[in-house]
Amino acid sequence: MTATPAVIGLSAGNRLLSASFGPTDLMPDKVSLGVGGGGGGGGGGGGGDAMSFAPPAPATPKLTAVAAHRLKLSPHGRAQVMRALRHHSSAAAALAPPPPPPPPPTPSPASRAAHAHDLESSLEAIVLLQRSMLEKQWELPFDDDNHAMAIGLAEDDDDTSKATVVVARSSVSARQRRMSGRRRGRTKNGAAHFAVSPELIQSRNRIYLRGTVSKELLTHKQVVHLSHKIKDGIWLQQQRSKLKEKLGNEPSYKQLAHSLKISPPELRSRMHESFLAREMLTMSNLRLVISIAQKYDNLGVELADLIQGGLIGLLRGIEKFDASRGFRISTYVYWWIRQGVSRALAENSKTFRLPTYLHERLIAIRGAKYELEDQGIAPTIENIAGSLNISEKKVLNATEAVNKVLSLDQQAFPSLNGLPGETLHSYIEDQNVANDPWHGFEEWYLKEEVNKLLNSTLNERERDIIRLYHGIGKQCHTWEDISRQFGLSRERVRQVGLIAMEKLKHAARRKNLEALLEDY
Repeated sequence: MTATPAVIGLSAGNRLLSASFGPTDLMPDKVSLGVGGGGGGGGGGGGGDAMSFAPPAPATPKLTAVAAHRLKLSPHGRAQVMRALRHHSSAAAALAPPPPPPPPPTPSPASRAAHAHDLESSLEAIVLLQRSMLEKQWELPFDDDNHAMAIGLAEDDDDTSKATVVVARSSVSARQRRMSGRRRGRTKNGAAHFAVSPELIQSRNRIYLRGTVSKELLTHKQVVHLSHKIKDGIWLQQQRSKLKEKLGNEPSYKQLAHSLKISPPELRSRMHESFLAREMLTMSNLRLVISIAQKYDNLGVELADLIQGGLIGLLRGIEKFDASRGFRISTYVYWWIRQGVSRALAENSKTFRLPTYLHERLIAIRGAKYELEDQGIAPTIENIAGSLNISEKKVLNATEAVNKVLSLDQQAFPSLNGLPGETLHSYIEDQNVANDPWHGFEEWYLKEEVNKLLNSTLNERERDIIRLYHGIGKQCHTWEDISRQFGLSRERVRQVGLIAMEKLKHAARRKNLEALLEDY
């Protein structure tokens, strides 16, 4: 706040300026000077010695000089007064609070609506720009109505009606667009197709793709386009495997892109496009998988398992498909789907899994059997082997592999009182001695008794001779071999062995173990 001094009444001015004062004497707590309401220097309206106060204004050198001149001071005194008044003005300006800001004008409803409209338009323009840039960079669909156009599958057919795509400002918020992007999109005719979530672009390490069967079939041109993208993805995976063998660890995107001399965003885009193309071809041929799997239904395998096997074969066929040969993809993948369904049937139809080749041989044997019966020929093993040009042993092994399997825990006879009865364990004897737990225990017990008898009856040389001759824990040796090991004659070794056997017989009789030595 700046003060502007003006002297009103000469008597008051004389008393004020005649006194000795310094710069601090003009501080606001001691004296305040202001411009009177009457304005002039002669005391109009204010009285002789009265001083009036008005809102402050900037102190100019002109007003200060006029006041000093009217007081009729010497030049030195005028300079001193002017310096004092200027110092007072600067001190008052430093201590005064700032003026309050003017109140803002109250906006009218029309201006508020226009401002909100401009803000919304700006935000939506930014969102549309970002979406268009992402779609151009990654060539991935964000709109639910044009998924095929995002990867270059738009048809240039003048006979069919085409919807004109117009980018216009939408009234849907960004959050609603994100939520709708995660849901499954549907076209006007009700056919469901893929919906790619926006996180696909933001988080390129994972892909969220959901889809169902589409009623619209892909044209050959679209299949060729998708097949090229799949081949490109397979080639990238092969290059990644080669780089992994070269580096000894899993390469990163930057390393793979550097080896291929492309940018990492381009590499990620090509891999994502290959994945999406594979998924689109798979979902478009899912009805073919279901139709083939239904032919093998009611054969002991769930339909879901058959469809799963058919999908595995379909994926393999899509990767192997070569569009340059000119045939349709459904013709090519049919046999891959059929092979996948057959594998699922072979692995899940029996309690014990049969190899795939054996299952295929059984199917051929069954077909040959029906053909022989239609021709009036007995379907013997010899005739079936001759019809299939295989050996009779292979036919016999295949037919024996499909014998009915029964559980030993199954009840042998139906229960009359509802209580569990005896199982097949009680009536079926196991002829394999190795499966008898008591057999192993008896063998171990006999070995322990023989070792105790040898250690308690014979000395060290006699024990070694008996062990070597009878092969107890070792291989059997002749008297000649034993004599060379001990440096004795053959006859002497034989005599020592016979004496040791007599000692063992007497000791066994005392311990009731004659059965151990009855053969000797």
